[in-house]
Amino acid sequence: MVFKKEQILVNFITSSILVFRNFFFLIFYPYKTMRKISLEKDYWQILIIFFLVFLYFKLSYFLKDKPYRASFTFFTFLVNFFLTAGFFYFLSKFIKKKDSVNSFKSLLFSLSYSLFPTLIWFESVSLLYLILPPPRTTSILGISFSIFFIAYSLSLLFWKLILVFLAIRFSLRLSFYQILYLWFLYLLWFIPYSILLYQAKLFRLPFI
Repeated sequence: MVFKKEQILVNFITSSILVFRNFFFLIFYPYKTMRKISLEKDYWQILIIFFLVFLYFKLSYFLKDKPYRASFTFFTFLVNFFLTAGFFYFLSKFIKKKDSVNSFKSLLFSLSYSLFPTLIWFESVSLLYLILPPPRTTSILGISFSIFFIAYSLSLLFWKLILVFLAIRFSLRLSFYQILYLWFLYLLWFIPYSILLYQAKLFRLPFI
């Protein structure tokens, strides 16, 4: 029993180091790093990333007046995540007849790592809410800050799109135009679904 606990601790520490390393490599070498991630088999890495997401929901719950508990919003995030993974996986079968047994597992790993830009953006918004709560002024500093934040948000969005594209590319082995077609179909479902989540006061912007 002691040996098993020590082994679990060792696995957790090792996986945490890998997650930390892959995070930085995704910034500078997204293509090469995502290809390597799509071949991963260490599920501890996915659990660690999900745990970081859960910590964000906990932090957000205490910072803002939320109608739902962190555990419920985290559960909703998990539903969104697996719906997204399932959407791309099953529709890719109709586009590409040749299937890989491990492609869904590969997609889980790669899409999990594509959550980092989302996590960074949401944490930044929560931190700004704490440091610089609304309403914000229309002074030169206020406008400059707004421009900076828009540029910062767009850069994270661009990074996010790159990671999701590479995740689908390496996990499902689809071409550029096939991925764009799946994105178009995904938006047809995702936009009404996002409005539904907003109306239910779960997310202003879906965490995905």
